[in-house]
Amino acid sequence: MIALIRQNKLAEFKQVLKDSEELQIHEYLYEILDDRPVEIDEESFSPHGYQIEFLEGLQLYKALEKSEISADHLKQFSNLLVHLAFIMSAHVQNLAHEAMARNAYLTDLGHIYRFKVYPEIREGIQELIDLLKNRSGEKKSIANLAAAKAKVSNSIDNTLEKYQIGEDMLQFAEAFEKAGETETAIRIYQGIMNDFECESVKLSSGIIPEMTHVDDRPKAEIEVFSTARISFERLTGKKIQEPNRIHITESRETENKTTVPEMVQSHDEPMHTPEPHRPPSPPPAGLVDKIKRFFGKN
Repeated sequence: MIALIRQNKLAEFKQVLKDSEELQIHEYLYEILDDRPVEIDEESFSPHGYQIEFLEGLQLYKALEKSEISADHLKQFSNLLVHLAFIMSAHVQNLAHEAMARNAYLTDLGHIYRFKVYPEIREGIQELIDLLKNRSGEKKSIANLAAAKAKVSNSIDNTLEKYQIGEDMLQFAEAFEKAGETETAIRIYQGIMNDFECESVKLSSGIIPEMTHVDDRPKAEIEVFSTARISFERLTGKKIQEPNRIHITESRETENKTTVPEMVQSHDEPMHTPEPHRPPSPPPAGLVDKIKRFFGKN
């Protein structure tokens, strides 16, 4: 099929789609090319086939984008893929919630649900996001895809680094902001700040505002927090006065310089320590809980 698209033999390609009995995505693409209206819902594809259908559709879209297909047909097909991605992510999230109710991860119960989340899914959703960024009028589609990727990432969070989930959430918030959903974006940024704050601050009662908190977060997580804070301040016009923090490596460096005066100072850039202040009121629930509420899941 890809070869026919690359050769712009779209009539032959359309016939192959019509004769295909492999995947539902082929039938829907044929109907689009045949100028028939296509609408999908949760029952349009087999849940066990969501991921394969999406990945196949993505490969076809990438080829069609460089072909002589009409702009309208291409738009209809991208809309279908966006909708499929969102349905797929909701299914993954529901299974993850069921697994959580059993005190387990979805990745541990794949044999029970007969469902495995392919690593390529996150990459595929991101690839479609990047492709649509090059096309006008796709802000809402990109926002829906960013939401879908965030759902998938939070559903398999035990297989990812925390900063990876944070980066997906930042993309989620940014996409909603660009789509005009400013209040939603603000809530997402605030959720990211709550979840990516250092544990010492989270556990602090705030009774002693001058207390210096040991910050043991990796640099990547600090960057996620900082990006969310900057965006939150920009959208709300509010300046977040942060607590005193000293990064764990900075603390160790100070200790070493005290016990071994002749030691050469590290060339690592020291972390900035904000001015003392009164900490903000206790933050709302963490990122995962916020995601559940945002998508209407208990």
